[in-house]
Amino acid sequence: MLIIFDVVIFAYGIYTIYSAINMKRTQQLSSFFTGGNTMVHIRDIRGYISAIYSKTIVMGAVAALFGIVGFINDYLTPLPILMKALVLLFLTVLVWFAVTVNRAKNKFW
Repeated sequence: MLIIFDVVIFAYGIYTIYSAINMKRTQQLSSFFTGGNTMVHIRDIRGYISAIYSKTIVMGAVAALFGIVGFINDYLTPLPILMKALVLLFLTVLVWFAVTVNRAKNKFW
């Protein structure tokens, strides 16, 4: 049953990285970053993209790493200390990312 969570977290990480790269390349916001609301008016799209791009890559990388290590922990070999550290890292990065995106929205929206 835990394989579902490992796969979902890994896929979230990869999709987050893909969306960030695509957003930077096209200079268009993905619906992933606007919550699906295409009618959102943003004052400075380029500034917002620049503000969240690198932070989004970090969030995606940590999520993908957490998914991979979670799978290894669940199905190959137990890694209890590493998993505890990664849970703490993942939650810390998740909170940091949420705060960063909120600040960027306040500044550029």
